[in-house]
Amino acid sequence: MAQMGWIFKHNWDVLKKSKVRIFMIIGLPILSILIYFFSYGAGMNDSSALKLGVVNEDSGTYTNQLVTFLKEDNASVKEISYKKGKAELTGGQLDALIRMEKGANDSLANQTAAHFKIESIQGENTINTVKMLLSNDINKLLKLEQLGGVDKLNQTVNTYESSKLQVENTDLKDHSNIEQMMSAQILGFLCMMLLYAAGNLGELILKEKEEGTFYRLMSTPLSSKKYLLGNALFAYVIVLVEVLICLFAMRFAFHINPGVAYFDLFIILAIFSLMAVVLSLAFGFMASSRKSVSALQTTIFTISTLLSGALIPTTIMPPLMQKIAAFMPQYWVMDAVSKLQQNGSIENLGLNIAILLGYTLLFASIASYKFARNDELRSFV
Repeated sequence: MAQMGWIFKHNWDVLKKSKVRIFMIIGLPILSILIYFFSYGAGMNDSSALKLGVVNEDSGTYTNQLVTFLKEDNASVKEISYKKGKAELTGGQLDALIRMEKGANDSLANQTAAHFKIESIQGENTINTVKMLLSNDINKLLKLEQLGGVDKLNQTVNTYESSKLQVENTDLKDHSNIEQMMSAQILGFLCMMLLYAAGNLGELILKEKEEGTFYRLMSTPLSSKKYLLGNALFAYVIVLVEVLICLFAMRFAFHINPGVAYFDLFIILAIFSLMAVVLSLAFGFMASSRKSVSALQTTIFTISTLLSGALIPTTIMPPLMQKIAAFMPQYWVMDAVSKLQQNGSIENLGLNIAILLGYTLLFASIASYKFARNDELRSFV
């Protein structure tokens, strides 16, 4: 145990000297959250999330029905006076103001759309979004007028409303579905980061070989097996720290609800992290130099993550690519997360855990085989 403790202290002292590596350990998990947090946040900035005010200065059959359509499409739409609307627009209570001026009702009766104005202080993107929403509802109203005429407009609208397909509305204020998708993508990106973090182990061993540190250590009472085991455990602890940073940031900093118990997520990611560390050991023994192992790991980690569905959902992949994805370890992490989000439990993930442990055993066998046939190591055993 004293030797293992020395290895931990030795690696910690080396780590403290590299501010870049410390920043990567802390920053990469946060980066994986920020990328998808802002991506999904930007995607939610649509018409259904906007707070809109409607000023109906020309109340009539058509403008009143148009207001009804706008309210149906956006629960945040409210009728308001122009004076109060301008005040709320300036104060930030409203994102945009739709003004139906005098003549708007007659223009709709004549199958045109005039005397409509949109005001916003949030820029062109908001104005264009509201313009699209208003245009869609105006077109719908004009088509219904063509079908029934002005005298039968109310009857035509009622027939249209009753014939609409029943759909399930999801309240985006809850963001539960979006948060689950975002969480899955965050964890998929984290899996790639964990592979890179664990990959430092193989590079560390080769670095110490190239610098001669490894051979000086092997000339001491420290055995090669304890050296490798100590380094592997240290790498595993570092990777687990990254997992914890990511999960704590998701829970307490960004308040993301993944639809999964965080403890279950930790278990799955801890098993994957163990596999990543063992895989790095195997790469470390197979490669002959730091440059070669770095290039090999970067290529394999990136391609396997892309193919696995960790960054791109497998549901949008061709059937052949979906079959290929099932051969990647990251796929079984994502599949486990998906099962847990569908009201599953850790007890139902036997196959996923077994496959991840199977990959771990496979890479451990490769590492052991290469370790046993390494003449440079055998001379010190």
